[in-house]
Amino acid sequence: MGIPATLSVLERFCKEMNKITAEIYQLHPDRYILVSGNEEGAPRCPYGNIQHWVGYDILTKKYIRFTKSVYKKLVEEIENKK
Repeated sequence: MGIPATLSVLERFCKEMNKITAEIYQLHPDRYILVSGNEEGAPRCPYGNIQHWVGYDILTKKYIRFTKSVYKKLVEEIENKK
């Protein structure tokens, strides 16, 4: 699947890296979610361990990486719902 033509230069660069910055997240907050690292197909950390939470792009149906600030915000939202 190609990258949509409507993406900014920053978005295109980050999409190629599968990294979602705060700027990109704010453009489409409903598109990106955190899922359990135990989900089938979820990537493991570089050391082979299961990650607690993993970013997921609902539109492309692919696992993604969030910047630290976005990741922390989403984890905090999940923990506040408990």
